[in-house]
Amino acid sequence: MQANVPFGAPALSTAIEADKAAAIDVALVPAGKMATTMTSASATDLAGSCEGATHFVRAALLGAFAMAPGSRGAARTVDQVFVAVGPAAGSSQGGTASREGELEACRGAKADAQAPTERCHAPLRLELVPLAAKNAATAEPAAKPAEEELPKLSSPCPAGTVLSGAKCSSPALAPAHLCEPADSRACATQCGKGDVGSCYHLGIHYASGKDLPRDDARAAELFEKACGAGVTQACYARARLQLRDIQSGKVFPDAAGRAKVREFADKACEMGDGWACFSVAEWYLSEGPQAALPKDATRAVAFLRRGCDLGHGPSCSALGKMLVEGKLAAKDVAVAVGVLQRACEGGQAEDCVDLGDILRKGQGAPKDGVKAIKAYQRGCTLGDMRACNAAGLVYAEGDGVPRDVAKAYSFFEKGCPEKGFGADACMSLAGLYEKGTGIPKDMPRAAALYEKVCGSGGCLRAAEIWQRGDGVKADPARAFSLYEKACTQWGEKKACDAFGPLLEGKDKERARAFYADQCARTQDKAACASLKRLGGAPK
Repeated sequence: MQANVPFGAPALSTAIEADKAAAIDVALVPAGKMATTMTSASATDLAGSCEGATHFVRAALLGAFAMAPGSRGAARTVDQVFVAVGPAAGSSQGGTASREGELEACRGAKADAQAPTERCHAPLRLELVPLAAKNAATAEPAAKPAEEELPKLSSPCPAGTVLSGAKCSSPALAPAHLCEPADSRACATQCGKGDVGSCYHLGIHYASGKDLPRDDARAAELFEKACGAGVTQACYARARLQLRDIQSGKVFPDAAGRAKVREFADKACEMGDGWACFSVAEWYLSEGPQAALPKDATRAVAFLRRGCDLGHGPSCSALGKMLVEGKLAAKDVAVAVGVLQRACEGGQAEDCVDLGDILRKGQGAPKDGVKAIKAYQRGCTLGDMRACNAAGLVYAEGDGVPRDVAKAYSFFEKGCPEKGFGADACMSLAGLYEKGTGIPKDMPRAAALYEKVCGSGGCLRAAEIWQRGDGVKADPARAFSLYEKACTQWGEKKACDAFGPLLEGKDKERARAFYADQCARTQDKAACASLKRLGGAPK
């Protein structure tokens, strides 16, 4: 009861305890789902009065339900249960007769609805995710499985129960139930008993040829059966099986063959599988001999939009980029802000940076330093060091928020750890130490940080510090080595300009060869002139 009717379980428990022979008929009519793109969270991500919270709501299945006293051994249809309760018991939660929502309203719900259907939005089941012990944003964002894999169905039922149809039941009382995906024998048994989810899992075994002999025809049959019964993942699997046959030459790539791919692919997304929406959008954007569908950017955008609406973070990410770039979809940065916000919440760190940049600069959307900081902070927590640096710069410059050097320092430090550092954040942190802006000036520390990110201009700046003895004991040898590294490995002109004269003082022949190489490769006038001065001739 806690799994199937959680909101009325206490009252029902009391009623059943009073009558040991009692039975209750429960009818659940799912019609829609609301979901967040966030796949994980920790206590630090929560706002409001959340003391004692252990989980957050990832999604809610909405629709209508009815419960009525029944008879053991006698089954009633959904319609019969709703009729038995009657409209007078609507929304009551006090006994064994209860009902919320209208059956006909649910049956009239549209697959592309952008909001819950009126008189069909009672919460039927909540998808709860445990709060992570540490900041959840350090976890990897949700990604689609490897191309050769198909997503498995998971049971939302608590331990000791199995998913039988739309309800959680004791295995002994379930006529058929969802099998464990890896157990091909159990899947065959449960599919034979009528569980379509198990038929889908069995089809995966036949399509992969790992635990059962590969049989594409049998897999296609099972996928179509499960798809027709409402298993959205099976619709995508059937489409991809057809796609594989076309790409391998097993099926001729004619209009009929492509139409079958499109039929099942479109159906998978329409039925509410965000992952399928994302994957099929990629098919509509593919070009070349392996493309099974004609390129159709309009359909791809529509699929990504639906995938995003269904709470699939990568779909939001791809759609947001399209709306910002304006290449495959009409440019609309204002709309992109909302889409990128969902992608950022869903763990797409790069989108947090893009969102923060838009809000910080006010390009295409109202400038908002506070929201920009929030986006950067989320990206930084996800591990994107560019986001850490950007957040630090906003605080350091007081760009749309009060200037706060302490917070700037904190973000720069997060973006410049000992391992996995970000060059921009290290450069910014070194700049604070060099200038003594809000923190004690520390030139040795600044020089060390500059050296850490040599390829981003750090070696040049560190070489200048060691050459002049700026706040440190002058070290000409170290400066020479850093100038050489910045010039020869990273091609920094200022470093090359400084390195040449130093090299002349050590070894004129080597300096001549250095100038000759610079003159020939970069056509640098100063290098060519120095070569001529040393008696060499430009090639």
